[in-house]
Amino acid sequence: MLKLKETKKPPAAHWLSGKIDQSKVSNIRGYVSYDKDLNKNILKHPRNRTEMFQISQDNLPDCLKDEQRINVLFAPLRNRSVNSKDWDNKISSWKNIIKAYCQSNEIYTFTLVSLNNVFVRNGRPPSCLTEVISDMHKNGEIQPIHVFLRKPSESWGGWATETLIKRPFSWSLNKIKNTVFTIDLSQQSFVHLEVIKCKCDELLNSIPEKCRNKLISLKTLLSLLSKNSTKAEDVKLLLHYLANQNLVALTEFGNSKQRDELEAFLIKFSDGNGNEVNSITEIDLGIYTLEQNELVLSKGIEELEDNIESYVKEAKVHLTKNHRQLAKSSLRKKHDLEKRLEKKAIALRNVQTLLEKIHDTHSDAHVFEAYKNAVSTFNTSFKYLGLSEDNIDDTMIKLGEMLDKHDDIQSALARPAQDSILDDSDLEDELADLLKDVPDDQPPDDSGMNTSNVEKQLENMNINMPEVPDASPDVSQQGEEVLIH
Repeated sequence: MLKLKETKKPPAAHWLSGKIDQSKVSNIRGYVSYDKDLNKNILKHPRNRTEMFQISQDNLPDCLKDEQRINVLFAPLRNRSVNSKDWDNKISSWKNIIKAYCQSNEIYTFTLVSLNNVFVRNGRPPSCLTEVISDMHKNGEIQPIHVFLRKPSESWGGWATETLIKRPFSWSLNKIKNTVFTIDLSQQSFVHLEVIKCKCDELLNSIPEKCRNKLISLKTLLSLLSKNSTKAEDVKLLLHYLANQNLVALTEFGNSKQRDELEAFLIKFSDGNGNEVNSITEIDLGIYTLEQNELVLSKGIEELEDNIESYVKEAKVHLTKNHRQLAKSSLRKKHDLEKRLEKKAIALRNVQTLLEKIHDTHSDAHVFEAYKNAVSTFNTSFKYLGLSEDNIDDTMIKLGEMLDKHDDIQSALARPAQDSILDDSDLEDELADLLKDVPDDQPPDDSGMNTSNVEKQLENMNINMPEVPDASPDVSQQGEEVLIH
């Protein structure tokens, strides 16, 4: 018999005077959980929990906040023909409750039995969960786990076979089975698709950029998500859905019997921009192997350095006690570890060099691809715009011809008409005749003044002008003389 920590007893027939029937423990999963640290069974009845049906207060549906509504939900479901609106509202409410329960507890798979163990009120489960599960299955909101885990075909032939042969045949067979036989939903495990999609989005958003487009192990992914190894199967369900959407690539690496299963399960996420992930190649596996070797070597070097430091301290302790031989023995061990350390350091340097070369190769490949895209863009632009060497030569020749023709036209337009052309010599003679007729007493025109005649007339005039003084006159003295006079 196991003693209970709490004195309050749930309304169940198996709880009598604080004692539990060991054979009934598996049937009352919602009430007792085993605490390994205290080595006791602690009573966890829903009435003693702050959360109703293990649903957080933030996600608690409105229908569970009304006591009368809860009583209606747990009542048997009437025939739909009697009141279809009430039937639909009750089914819809239970769908919201199941969804909230799965989201709050990160439950991706469930059975009818597990839900009956969770949704217990006054010692009894709801009477309509069978109809709720059946309606959800019919509407495609949930899916049997064996159907969910089917892998999509990767080739066109497999896709055609799956679409044209397997699916129609499977649908017909299931239709006949549902008509002839009654399916026992209590024995099937279902996957809530909407919860899976929501959790997959959260998973993709939580992956850091450095872990994208490269291989990481399932163990590393669980560490990033702050989950323990018990959640590995649930995370695999999410990864399977993402793989079907081509957002994640999965593979098993190495012999899983000899290695940790979490380490052997490798994952490659897409770039996070909604693009499909590239398939896992031998290059990805090679880079992953080198990175793992780098981690192992780095860890080994750290351990050797710690051991070397401990041997140095040990030798000093022996010297303080005047144990010279023991100190020498510690120093010999130190030298041996230093030799091993040097070898490991060289190996680590080689691995790091290889990784750098591989990453440089990827960068060079991206640059080369950019060059190819640029050349293709130029070719497309030239072809679209009609640019080519022959076309340009023809155009330049035609342009030269047009310019020559333009010059000829301009020259032709600049020539005077033939009728208006007069001889310049005739015009000069006519001007001379006109000058003879001008009288002598008429003042000559300034415009036609002869400069030489003016100079001669100035010379004939006897005008005595003073010479220009050599020194500048004293203006102040002259001013005083003027004032005196």
